[in-house]
Amino acid sequence: MTLTASENAMTEVALALAMAFFSLMVLTMVSMAAPQENALDKINSESKLSQMKIALSAKPNQAAASAKKMPTLVVYWKGQFLNRNLQPLNLATQTFEGRVILALPPDLPMIQALEARAQVKVSNLVVSALNNKWLDRLSKQPL
Repeated sequence: MTLTASENAMTEVALALAMAFFSLMVLTMVSMAAPQENALDKINSESKLSQMKIALSAKPNQAAASAKKMPTLVVYWKGQFLNRNLQPLNLATQTFEGRVILALPPDLPMIQALEARAQVKVSNLVVSALNNKWLDRLSKQPL
């Protein structure tokens, strides 16, 4: 049983058509899986764009007010709470607006970290570890 040139060509054409059909099927399935942008998403994106335009055209006073809402840094070092300038903080009299970052030494035992965390009574608190620059600065700081 030998194949002639015309039978061989027909086999190759059939294989090419099958590959093309398979490629179209895969592309169709991928496009069906992609999320469609509906009217609600378009409205939300337009409102976000208008909010960005308003924020960019805000007056300098408004920009200064938003700059005041930067996160407040509270450093816990050797049993004391310090501000970002390493001045002592009295948590009983201190009021915080916005997010507060509590920075702890990385080698602080868990029980002390939890006690320090409990003393800072804010709802929007982020606990972080001090990096080497802060640790060097604090080790040189007289307390």
